[in-house]
Amino acid sequence: MFPIVRAPSGLLASGSIMRRLIAGAYVPLIVVTLVAVIILAQGLTLWRSYQATWQLAVHSAENVLNTVAANIERNLTVIDLTLRGAEDAFTAEAVRNLTPEIRRMVLFDRAASARYLGALVILDRDGNLVEESGSSQQHQMNFADRDYFKAQVNGKTGTYVSAPFLSRLRDNDPSIALSRGISGRDGQFEGVVAAALRLAFFQSLLNSINLGLESVIAITRTDGTVILRSPSTDGKGNSGISVAASPVFQRMIARPGEQFSERSRLDGIDRYYLHTIIGDYPLLLSVGISPAAALAEWTEFALISSALTIGMCILFIVLVRVLRLALRRSQEVEEQLEVLAVTDELTSLPNRRAFDLALAAEMRRAARHRTSLAVLMLDVDHFKRVNDNFGHAVGDVVLARIAKEISRSIRRPGDFAARYGGEEFTVILPATETGGASFIAERMRLAIASMEPCPNEPALGKVTVSIGISVTLADPTTSGADLVARADRALYEAKGAGRNRVVIYQPDEFDNAVGATDVTLGG
Repeated sequence: MFPIVRAPSGLLASGSIMRRLIAGAYVPLIVVTLVAVIILAQGLTLWRSYQATWQLAVHSAENVLNTVAANIERNLTVIDLTLRGAEDAFTAEAVRNLTPEIRRMVLFDRAASARYLGALVILDRDGNLVEESGSSQQHQMNFADRDYFKAQVNGKTGTYVSAPFLSRLRDNDPSIALSRGISGRDGQFEGVVAAALRLAFFQSLLNSINLGLESVIAITRTDGTVILRSPSTDGKGNSGISVAASPVFQRMIARPGEQFSERSRLDGIDRYYLHTIIGDYPLLLSVGISPAAALAEWTEFALISSALTIGMCILFIVLVRVLRLALRRSQEVEEQLEVLAVTDELTSLPNRRAFDLALAAEMRRAARHRTSLAVLMLDVDHFKRVNDNFGHAVGDVVLARIAKEISRSIRRPGDFAARYGGEEFTVILPATETGGASFIAERMRLAIASMEPCPNEPALGKVTVSIGISVTLADPTTSGADLVARADRALYEAKGAGRNRVVIYQPDEFDNAVGATDVTLGG
């Protein structure tokens, strides 16, 4: 049987190729590889999604941190300027000589419209209230016990930010104070100017922020005293408590600006912390976001996506398994159908359809590599006489034996022989020039002439063939049909010149016959 493997891969339908691939022994490895690739791709996608989600959460926290810090710094700066103005006015001799009402207007004019600014006061060197904004009646109070007064008495320079306290002038309204010391002409301590800032200011800022569940934002003095924390753990904003011993606070103070993860001692939640010092003030603003809460939606998506991916992979494996079991049962039938589609049943050679496909493929290959391509056309001499005298059964035997001799004469893997139709055969010889083609053709002619055409009919005698050859140096414009037509013309020239010979196609004449002999079958 002529080996169909000599036919090009294009002879098999794409569907059949796919079926063979699915039924192949290497499919389990391919399936495992595909599943691994799918899982790795899904993992990479989830990882990138995780990074994007987390970076978005951190970026949002950074924006909140910077916005709140800028807002607080701006307001503290306004209050600081107000204190400086009141300090300068109070020490001016001209202001001292004004009436109380006018003097109060000069001292506290900048504080009149401040929404969250509490009382602005001036204390003497003993802590007694000397001047007070927002009130026409002077309170008789002493504030020497306040930390902001003590800080100035002890030589604190610049603006001091106090710990939270309950305002005596505003019905115990939670506040902090910014204070500056007042110095006389000779530099001696003369008193303190202080402005109370209601904690409601900070609370209004923090209430407008939503960083997600389990997140926290806090304003703390650099000595560890909490100004305000949201959400609080005591229902009062944790104002006044000290977190100086907290590892979170110590790390913030030790490494300003560093972002890090740590567990809070106040509520035991792991958070990712961002922090900054507010301007030139001894205040630390920190934002802590919970990774678990920030990534909750991503985690849910990742679980669902992973479950779907695993489910699809399992379904894919099961589907391939079922297909393989089904295809194994039908593979033999499929292969037989594929072979029959391109094989001549009588001679077991490829048929005309296979030849056309093979020639097209070889033409493209030859044009691509600029190599020669030879086509041989063979016709059995006086074959009609064989059928007429001995019957078609004998004729079939003769054709089958001729096909075997043709197959034996072509030995390279790329050589291709086919039954062209009736008693005609054709051969494709890739990378073969005229000399090689004529040599192989002559070998075929002699082998057929010397064979026993039909062992059961000794009276049949010898059978011969005429062969036409066409050779071309292929290029993209070369036509396979033209190459066959030229070989066919050379074949008919060989038959016209007496048969049993090889003729090579020449553009102008056919005088290049090789080994021509006259062999006449009986009768």
